[in-house]
Amino acid sequence: MKFLRNLLASILGFFIAIFLLFVFFFIVVSIAGADEKIVVKSNSVLELDLSIPIKDYAPKENNPIAQALELTDEKLALNKIINAIENAKTDDKIKGISIKTAFINAGIAQTQAIRNKIEEFKESGKFVYAYNDIYTQKNYYLSSVADSLFLNPIGVIDFRGLSTEILYFKDFEDKYGIKMEVVRHGKYKSAVEPFLENEMSEANREQTTSFLKSIWSEITDDISKSRNISIEKLNLIADNYNGRNVTVAKENNLIDASIYEDEYKEKLAMGSDKKVNTISIEDYISSGKGRISSTAKDKIAVIYAQGDIIYGEGSKDFIGQGIINKAIRKARKDTNVKAIVLRVNSPGGNALASELIWRELELTKKEKPIVVSMGNYAASGGYYIACNAS
Repeated sequence: MKFLRNLLASILGFFIAIFLLFVFFFIVVSIAGADEKIVVKSNSVLELDLSIPIKDYAPKENNPIAQALELTDEKLALNKIINAIENAKTDDKIKGISIKTAFINAGIAQTQAIRNKIEEFKESGKFVYAYNDIYTQKNYYLSSVADSLFLNPIGVIDFRGLSTEILYFKDFEDKYGIKMEVVRHGKYKSAVEPFLENEMSEANREQTTSFLKSIWSEITDDISKSRNISIEKLNLIADNYNGRNVTVAKENNLIDASIYEDEYKEKLAMGSDKKVNTISIEDYISSGKGRISSTAKDKIAVIYAQGDIIYGEGSKDFIGQGIINKAIRKARKDTNVKAIVLRVNSPGGNALASELIWRELELTKKEKPIVVSMGNYAASGGYYIACNAS
């Protein structure tokens, strides 16, 4: 009997110790994971580093343990970036924006949205400067919106136009006895074409050429207005790779000057004796500037459909009819919601899930207007759900 009592006491003690250890660990993790309050200092420059992956919708991780142990994926939300730049326009503590990013981890549509917002920011009269050692083409596209654009003395601007490459597998399949069973409809349904052909079809070449020309037209048109370079000259610059060094880049007005990073920091101070503080876009958002406050009773619901379309519940990274349709129904029934914006950023996916979302939109637009905003992709099933908007 004494043995059993000791055994039970030992087992109970073990579990109590585990419980107390868990509680202690949770407290430590919670303290470590607690957000340090970020204060925007006077005489600050908002620094845009967009090398962190940018999503249309990136909710904050609500797992304090994962946050403290840095197990969460770093990401920035496009809507919060846009809101932060909007807030910076009227923030007395922000004197300007510095675009300084190694590369841009966003699609071209997201990049254009940020660029357009910076263009609006300039209306405040505050400066926008850009600096880099090397400009990728997308980076240069964003940075060209700046009042002054600087490049390292031995830097390069990779400005050469757009192209695409597709790998075809038909010969490989024939050689190794592999047969792909493909169901597709229409000559422009090209996603599976590499499994059926050895080279690009004329239909796919036509549509690929069309969207590349369309994107390039947007890029050159925006750069032309910002840098006061004709579109014809920009195409000539791209053909001759005239961003290959600072000399030709300066001759062609791609940059304003070639300077080192320490000299760039002096430029940001603009000759002032006061210390210039820089605050990253992430910290500025964390300080509360990633939201636009409103007391209006009438609302517009924004529903994000991003990622591949799958049959099922879905998540922040995948579109499933479960979560999306619940959100659509909730917005439809909310009397304060007067309209719905569906933000689509998807290459498509499951046909059945797309149909179920399409049907929910069909029911909803009979009661409230639905407007679709397309992101980097609205292809296949992504376009199918988009096309049913008001």
